[in-house]
Amino acid sequence: EVGRIVLELFKNVCPKTAENFRSLCTGEKGFGREGTKLHYKGSVFHKAVPECLIQGGDITHFNGCGGESIYGPVFEDENFSIKHDLGGELSTANKGVPNTNNSQFCITTVPCPHLDGAHVVFGRVLKGMGVVKEVSFVKVGPKEKPIPVCKISDCGEIRPGEDWGVNENDGTDVVVPPYPIDWDRTPQDVEENSIVHVTTVIKNSGNQFYKRGNLVDADRKYKKALRYISWYKTYLKQTGHLDKASIFKDIELFCNLNCALVKFKKGYYKEALEYCDTALVLDKQNVKGICRRAHANFALANYDQALEDYKLALSIQPNNSSIKNYIKKVKKAMSDYYQIEKVTYAKMFKEY
Repeated sequence: EVGRIVLELFKNVCPKTAENFRSLCTGEKGFGREGTKLHYKGSVFHKAVPECLIQGGDITHFNGCGGESIYGPVFEDENFSIKHDLGGELSTANKGVPNTNNSQFCITTVPCPHLDGAHVVFGRVLKGMGVVKEVSFVKVGPKEKPIPVCKISDCGEIRPGEDWGVNENDGTDVVVPPYPIDWDRTPQDVEENSIVHVTTVIKNSGNQFYKRGNLVDADRKYKKALRYISWYKTYLKQTGHLDKASIFKDIELFCNLNCALVKFKKGYYKEALEYCDTALVLDKQNVKGICRRAHANFALANYDQALEDYKLALSIQPNNSSIKNYIKKVKKAMSDYYQIEKVTYAKMFKEY
């Protein structure tokens, strides 16, 4: 789970549109005219556009070609009085012509004035903007469809006085949201030793998931710790105390190295490289970081870069037999590759 998005509905401005969305969140209307459950639960975000928006709510086809409102197949545009001028607006998605709203909706991540006058804004994000942005940046295929399935696992209505449920409880003494922007504390309120404790506990939670073989949640926790570190470092920079950021070095290094390891094990070699590069900025002599970058390059068939890193690691740990074995493996892979290349070119010259 990425996290929870809490939305405010503008029922005083767009009562009909807001009620449609609210009812689809609770599922209280039962089934539609085509026998479809009128409920967002289990539906997906079928479109993700970085620095723009995410779109979902197709409860009939799950691909942007369908949808059904609580009033029937479509309903009219209420008004366009609220603009897409801030980011975080919740607005209707339609069929490209007026008065074709159904269950589909979009959430903007930046100001989107090009949507004004065509899409009805009927709400805004209160908490979970980080979640929205994370979904917007996932890898996509044709028609901007997310490659990883981005599913609404649950939804509903928060009653007055109820907890918003944005905090993650990992069974530790640190209960904080996935994104620090949603925390009820500001950096000014958090002492340095306190934020170190918070990030350490989150990191340790990631370790527990990793030990159990849960790479997805391990990755989430390591990235969460890095977000809180980045959040606090930004504050230190703004207040002229960036020199104090060294308190995070060990945790930041560890989380980047383990993110690289998780990405490698999941087959995301390019992402593993990025985390290794970040780790090596923090400690350029870190053998784990050098070797993991070499492993990722080896997997990508970047043999020259892999060999260079293995040799660098060996210069730091000259008696490491594992590194020596990897050097042999990459040299053999290079030899095999050049042999195949030689045969291929010889064949080409023969044919032409």
